[in-house]
Amino acid sequence: MPRFINPKHLMGATKNSLSGLVFAWKGEQAFRHEVLVLVVLAALLAVTGKDAGQWLMVLGGWLVELLNSADEESFDLVTTEWNEHVKRGKDMASAAIFLAMIINAGIWAYVFFLS
Repeated sequence: MPRFINPKHLMGATKNSLSGLVFAWKGEQAFRHEVLVLVVLAALLAVTGKDAGQWLMVLGGWLVELLNSADEESFDLVTTEWNEHVKRGKDMASAAIFLAMIINAGIWAYVFFLS
């Protein structure tokens, strides 16, 4: 095996990633909602016979919710009291999700109606 591949690190990173998905599923209602949308989209992709590139475009845009949830967790570690800077950070992360959802809607429209 090449020297740059460390199986122990790879297994640990995979375990951490799966743990993050489990935590998001158990603790984040927005993540559960988005998983439901992903299931519906995957069914639509399968039924309409879309190719692999279209699958990647439609499903790839949903990763940002996990980043938003991670930001929320990090901000909550800073302080449990109201803080204008924490609010701004959370609001900006929320804005990123909002914009990503608008972009995703455009991608879905393109994949399902224009391609």
